[in-house]
Amino acid sequence: MRKAIYNCRMRYFISLLFASSCIAGQVPLFKNNSLDGWHIIGPQIAFTLENGVLTGEGREQKNSFLTSKKSYSDFYLKVDVKIIRGNSGIQVRSHDIDNRLVGYQIEIDPSPRAWSGGLYDEGRRAWLQPPNESVRDTFKLGEWNSYEIWCIGPRIKAKVNGKITTDFLDFMDFSGHIGFQIHSGYSKVMWRNATITEYSRHKSNLKVTNLFDGKTLNGMQPTGGGTWSVEDGVIVGRQLKDDEVTGLMWITKPYENFALKLKYKIDKGNSGFFFRSQQIPNDNTGIKGIQVEVDRQPDCGGLYESGGRGWLSKPSKQFSKYDQWNEMMVYTCGSNVMVWLNNELIVDCDTTNPLHPERLDQGAFLNNFAFQLHKRQEVQVRFKDIEIVVPKYANEDDEEIDMFIGCDFLH
Repeated sequence: MRKAIYNCRMRYFISLLFASSCIAGQVPLFKNNSLDGWHIIGPQIAFTLENGVLTGEGREQKNSFLTSKKSYSDFYLKVDVKIIRGNSGIQVRSHDIDNRLVGYQIEIDPSPRAWSGGLYDEGRRAWLQPPNESVRDTFKLGEWNSYEIWCIGPRIKAKVNGKITTDFLDFMDFSGHIGFQIHSGYSKVMWRNATITEYSRHKSNLKVTNLFDGKTLNGMQPTGGGTWSVEDGVIVGRQLKDDEVTGLMWITKPYENFALKLKYKIDKGNSGFFFRSQQIPNDNTGIKGIQVEVDRQPDCGGLYESGGRGWLSKPSKQFSKYDQWNEMMVYTCGSNVMVWLNNELIVDCDTTNPLHPERLDQGAFLNNFAFQLHKRQEVQVRFKDIEIVVPKYANEDDEEIDMFIGCDFLH
């Protein structure tokens, strides 16, 4: 036990050393009270910087953005905002497309709707994650408001006046420009104390990998009961009620830390997505590990440890939709696991077993994925669009380090 605890502490210490080596330090976005390094995308309205306060004002028919010439990938941004009139937002990881800044925006919304701090995809998919109703009163009209934004790997998190308003996974962009928006119409906005801390001085090799090619079950291996097939570009699993053996479709490549997105439709019965799991021979369950539940009950999206402690975390209400495609996102960093269902963060759980702290050792989480057909039930489930991002950062010696830097910063 002492050796296990020592290994856990050493791993944590090493991770802190690595993380600290990736932090460039907090620096002002506007240096020497100057707009050098910035330019306007969209209508050329007036942006002024006086005594450390950036002011933008316009009456145009299109949005205008004061935009960084530099591109940023992983960072923590902090700025104070006061809106005099109109609507605004802070762009991150954004791109100039035909003289329009397109990409992620953290909303500044003084209207009665009160969606300040929500995540909007400017010029593309529109709203990704409006803020929860419980934090919509955090933005103060006519006052300075503190905005904090983290972009770490595929994860985007924001706080307004200390309250979390956005916590989301997305795989579209991992780098891009920062911008301050003056919305179309009559808008006037002020910003001050804008600083940024960059986390990724090392080379980022993040990329999206499809685990399912839409045509075959290559890279997968079925075990147990039921049947698996590809129909119209979708994985379909079926199980009969009198089948005494759980059906499993294994992803043959193991993974440790990851961010994963998939879509599912549960027609009948009980299913699940397993990770950090192991096959159990000569057992009608056939698996032990952690499962994200997939069924037609309110516990869909919850975490269950098969062959272990049972339920680790259940959602507070029903988030899954019957007879429709649902989008699930799973994020793991060490023992921490987060699950989003249809853009709602429903699980944020530390899966550490206090009776077995040695399981935090290096490599303890390197195990397999599997899709489940529950035994003794009539099951029909469909999966598609299975994408994964695995954290790969190269250090100064070009050695790959498999971890999400910023995991500790985001909690």
